[in-house]
Amino acid sequence: MGKKENGSQPRYQDIKDYIITKIQSGEAKPESKIESENELARKFDVSRLTVQRAVRDLVSEGLVRRVQGAGTFVQPRPTRFSLLEVRDLAEEARARGKEPETEVLIQRKIIPGEGVRTLLELGPDEPVYHASLLQKADNEPVAVEDRYLVCDLFEDFLEQDFTTKSVYQFLTERSTLQDVETVLRAILPDKQKALLLGLPEGEPALFLERRNFFKGKPITVTRFVYAGSGFTLGSRYKPN
Repeated sequence: MGKKENGSQPRYQDIKDYIITKIQSGEAKPESKIESENELARKFDVSRLTVQRAVRDLVSEGLVRRVQGAGTFVQPRPTRFSLLEVRDLAEEARARGKEPETEVLIQRKIIPGEGVRTLLELGPDEPVYHASLLQKADNEPVAVEDRYLVCDLFEDFLEQDFTTKSVYQFLTERSTLQDVETVLRAILPDKQKALLLGLPEGEPALFLERRNFFKGKPITVTRFVYAGSGFTLGSRYKPN
C-alpha cells in the first residue's frame, strides 16, 4: 500500500482523486480507457499494488470497470429516473437527449394472477388489460414494463398503438392519475427479462412497482424491471 508523506493522504487516494478529476472534467469520457497500472505506477512513483487498490475502490464505486486482457474503462454515468414523481419514460429519455422507442411484447385481456388481483382488489374471475413493453433509449434497453389495468375504465385499451403513444399518455388523457403508491426493491430477473435487458446471468435488477388510484380505488398496477448496474432512481421533494 502506498505510504503517507508528512501526514498527507495515502498515495492510492491520490491516484483515485486524479482519475476522478479526469472523469468529472470530461477529459476521461465514458467508455474511454484510463492509463494502465504500470503507467499510473510510474506517474505516481508507487507500486502496482497501490494502483490496484485505487482501481479496485473505483470499480466498487461504479466509476470504472476492468476488462480482463483489455484494461480499465470509464463507466457511463448511470441514468437517473424519478422515483416519487410519476413521469413518462419517453419524456425521461428525451430530457437526456436520447430517442425513446417502445416495443410491444404483449397487449391482451387476461384473468390476472393472485398478486395483481389482490393489488387491484378484483374478484377471482374479473379480467384486466395487460401490456408488456420493452422500453429503449437510443436503441439501448432501458426497462421491461408490465401494465395491468382494470377493464371498466379503459375499454379501448386493446385498440391503442403503444409504439406511438405511451401507456402513461393514455392514462393522463383520461385524467386517471391521482394517487400513486410505489415500492422499490432489488431482484434477480428471470431469464426472459434478463435477455431483453441484455443482462448477464446473475446480475441484479431494480424492480419498481406502482399502483395508481382513482377516486380511492386502485385502477392500474405497473411493474418496471431496470438493468441494475445501469440506472439509479431518485427524487427531489419538499418535506412537510
